Amino acid sequence: MELYVLASSSAGNAIAIRNGQGIMLVDAGLSARRIEERLHAVGWHAQDVKCVLLTHEHSDHTRGVGAFARRYRVPVYGTPGTLQAITDQWRGSESLYAIAAGSRTAIHGFEVEAFSVPHDVSDPVQFVIRDGLVSVGIATDLGTVTSLVRQKMRAVDLAVVEANHDAERLRWGRYPWNVKQRVGSSQGHLDNEQAGELVRDLAREGVPHIVLAHLSPQHNDAEHVEKAMVNALATVAQRPVLTIVPPGEGSPVIQVRKAVHS
Repeated sequence: MELYVLASSSAGNAIAIRNGQGIMLVDAGLSARRIEERLHAVGWHAQDVKCVLLTHEHSDHTRGVGAFARRYRVPVYGTPGTLQAITDQWRGSESLYAIAAGSRTAIHGFEVEAFSVPHDVSDPVQFVIRDGLVSVGIATDLGTVTSLVRQKMRAVDLAVVEANHDAERLRWGRYPWNVKQRVGSSQGHLDNEQAGELVRDLAREGVPHIVLAHLSPQHNDAEHVEKAMVNALATVAQRPVLTIVPPGEGSPVIQVRKAVHS
């Protein structure tokens, strides 16, 4: 299984996961054309996308889902609350499938486990995705690292973790005060320190590769995230490989390899 972050920030998010049967998109927060271009840039093809999973309804995760689903006739999976919240995306020809938090669903050669996260939308989830050999855990767009999040993420072979903002940069940034409160709340987004704590916990459990994603273009950058992770991992004997996705950019194509968990 391979993972490729097409883009990840408050400007747009999409992750592609590929196995021998095709590609699964997690979120479609770019235009359909941009998704095509980003896939083509690494030699992948939009025609090979078999389905789209949605984590929640915010536009930076759903902007292109309707157009992409219609163009390539791919089914879209999301919680009932998410699918209902973006009715403006649908024209009636899409194939929409509801999945519930806590469920495990076989979808086009993958097993998808959805789990609840604290975020200020109607019915948000994140995912553990397996193909029978290896697993990927995704935990972005959450304001608090709950015990459930730790439980689901600690046994994966590759983890995608949110490092949204530097707390000081958010505090002194240009956002209105109510937006700052929302982003920094328990229903908002993880800051670098919170992300570092989760990364340290996952490293101690033996997760070998961690991708830091969903960095804010206004209130974070790769250098701040790297410094926070170095500090967080200072006492960890076996450090994971870290891939930091700068705001608005993509990742390399990452081969997901089986971990030896503690």
